[in-house]
Amino acid sequence: MLETVELSKLEIVLYFYFLGIVFIYLGEIFYSFLINKNENKNHSFRYSFLPIFGIFITSNFLVIWNFFSGTANNFILFLFLILFLVSLRSNPSLIKNYIFYFINLTILFLSSTTIGISKDANLYHLQQQSWLRDEKIVLGISNINPYLGYSSIIEYINSILWFENNYIFIHFVGIYIIASIFDLFFKFLKSNNSSYKNFAFLFLTIGILDNFGFEGGRNGFLFIQEIFKYDDIFAALTLFFISYFFITFKESPNAENLNVLIFIFLFSAQTRFVGHLLLIYFFVLLYKNKYQMKGQKLFAPLFFYLIFVMKNILSSTCLWFPIQLTCLSILPFYQPSQAEYISKLLLNVNKIPNSNAKTNISTVEFLENFVLTQSSYLLNFLITCLIAIIFFSIFRKKISINFSQIVLSILIFSIWLFSAPTYRFGVPFFLSIYFVLFFRYLIETKINIPRYLKSLPNFLLLFVVLTLVRFDSILALQNFDSIELKIGKEVISFIDIEDGWKKYSQPHTVNNYLCGDIKLCYVEEFYSSKVESSFNYYYFIPNNKYYFVEELENNG
Repeated sequence: MLETVELSKLEIVLYFYFLGIVFIYLGEIFYSFLINKNENKNHSFRYSFLPIFGIFITSNFLVIWNFFSGTANNFILFLFLILFLVSLRSNPSLIKNYIFYFINLTILFLSSTTIGISKDANLYHLQQQSWLRDEKIVLGISNINPYLGYSSIIEYINSILWFENNYIFIHFVGIYIIASIFDLFFKFLKSNNSSYKNFAFLFLTIGILDNFGFEGGRNGFLFIQEIFKYDDIFAALTLFFISYFFITFKESPNAENLNVLIFIFLFSAQTRFVGHLLLIYFFVLLYKNKYQMKGQKLFAPLFFYLIFVMKNILSSTCLWFPIQLTCLSILPFYQPSQAEYISKLLLNVNKIPNSNAKTNISTVEFLENFVLTQSSYLLNFLITCLIAIIFFSIFRKKISINFSQIVLSILIFSIWLFSAPTYRFGVPFFLSIYFVLFFRYLIETKINIPRYLKSLPNFLLLFVVLTLVRFDSILALQNFDSIELKIGKEVISFIDIEDGWKKYSQPHTVNNYLCGDIKLCYVEEFYSSKVESSFNYYYFIPNNKYYFVEELENNG
């Protein structure tokens, strides 16, 4: 993907499928090594996990690699190709288990016809990936642009998927993960286990109703975003985790299921810090099994976790940026209150758009805005719950939701409400609430489908996959010749400062933070100085070390 020639539409499509196959086989070779070497013929759910695991392993390898070199290196591609060929030779028939998966991929690929680039791409994603591609880890990089301290592991795999000025391959990462979700639920529908089928029926109910309701019907289901936003990836990983938790809970935590669960948790936490909340599910398993969970292989996930935390510290001085309590003031590139400022900024912006870190938002003001902007989603969520209750009660003959389930659901909702109360952040929370509310239904209900309707759920599942694709993306196929399958960067004008550094040319507004894919770009207030360190590593220290302290103090 590092060539500088233009790709045709056919080449992009072929690369799309080839890359999907590569992730499957990379997932297989590392799955056998890190989770379970022996293939369980009766446990085909593992196949759904392999594409996700392939992406996870690739991303974590790039994190480690970046400690020593930039990620845009042909050797990396050569290494992955060798591993792919080794896995392919050892298990050439593996791909036959992915018929439905590739059907999902084909449908979801249609979203590529009209997908766009998010504004956050120019805010920090592109700049961050430029540094990853060209440089080994830069210490204190958050002092160039504070948003660069707020990095997801998805940045790493995206950094090797640039193709000249076309970022279309970055869009494919989310498609591979979402397709794995649907592949898992397809297997649930085929299962002889009634609980797995119930889980799939709940999934179908949510997915179908996501298209019918107030303001489009959004009710907390998966969706496809503009590229360089990772909320849809995190939501998909959360749903996959919940699904595998359900498998583990039902079957008792055997070693393979538990190991898969641990790795999905780790991937979720590396994608979004809020993924750490999934630890609650492990406590449930511990309680269920009287604190006896044996067989899990903790060395590898713990190693990946610690490496990622170390990367965070070197980038921002914080174990997890922007959580101020996790920051280490002893490091020479530490900037006081930077994390606190950004944390307040993110919380305020999510509560009231266009606010800032120094805005004092009253509870009344926040709730008024919340009702105004998010009420349709809540109504759709409640309607979906009601319909699902009616559906399951027809077969169970009674409502099966107790007080503890309601309390836990309120707690999950409250965490979202007071931390990131916007829909794109709320999807994982809604999905968790669905699972908590309907857990007993899923376990205890027996649904009998007439023989002549046995295939209907499979077609409904394909319908749900299709509805994830925007309608205008499908209509675009009418003019196939005009489709470029290209996502290019926005043209941004810069002012030269000194020593090759630049800044955005517009007056000081929120847009002043834009750097696009320019590495040597300062956000206006955050000019920093480069300091050479040992072994050709270097770090940045702010010219005004107490900028964020002063900003917060000025707020009173």
